[in-house]
Amino acid sequence: MLELALKIDETVRQVRPDGWRGIQAREQIIKSALYGLLQDVGEVERIFRIIFEHKAEY
Repeated sequence: MLELALKIDETVRQVRPDGWRGIQAREQIIKSALYGLLQDVGEVERIFRIIFEHKAEY
């Protein structure tokens, strides 16, 4: 589980465009990268909501 969390963090840091929050096309870049790791749309949406709300890091 820790390994997956670290992969998610690394992936988001690599692909997130500046000013991505609230811009659907930019958010989709992150979701697409998450799907590459998780292969589950529901899980992508769940994790993305956490990332979206975690403003201090991303």
